[in-house]
Amino acid sequence: MTEKKETILQTALQLFADQGYENTPTSQIAKVAGVSEGLIFRHFENKEGLFKAILDEGQARLQQYVDRIVRESNPKKRIELVIDLGPTLVQEERLFWQLQFTLKFKTTLYAKLKREQESFQSLYQAGVEAFAGLGYDQPEQETYLLMLLLEGLTSQLLIQPEGLDVSSTTAFIKSKYGI
Repeated sequence: MTEKKETILQTALQLFADQGYENTPTSQIAKVAGVSEGLIFRHFENKEGLFKAILDEGQARLQQYVDRIVRESNPKKRIELVIDLGPTLVQEERLFWQLQFTLKFKTTLYAKLKREQESFQSLYQAGVEAFAGLGYDQPEQETYLLMLLLEGLTSQLLIQPEGLDVSSTTAFIKSKYGI
């Protein structure tokens, strides 16, 4: 990827996360990135193409985390990695997850541009297998409950990052599962 293309993507991600997709014109992205608007269209065809490229890039990075969890054979370690995933993603990919969080409430735009979330399906299945391996009676329900809990934790981290003691919260969640 060229340096200018990377600059466009990072600038668009920052502006989309801060202002929202609908409120960010490509002319502003071009100005902040220090490129022509035509270059954005040459690389991404249109604003929707730029947005899709950001989502695809974020999805590829997420898949790397999920692959590590899926490869883990120890059920307790797998659950521990799942619990740590949200805080890790927010810390390392904050802008992308901030954008994802705001999109949750704009279902038409999100549904139109979002690919099927294969990563989350893989993550869910890895959780089910881990809980089954630990002898839980209802591994699907346990996984679903954990995913809901972690989605709430991740949302809180995005909304008020300084007001939440992440390490003690994740330690508490891990203790519930004997980790």
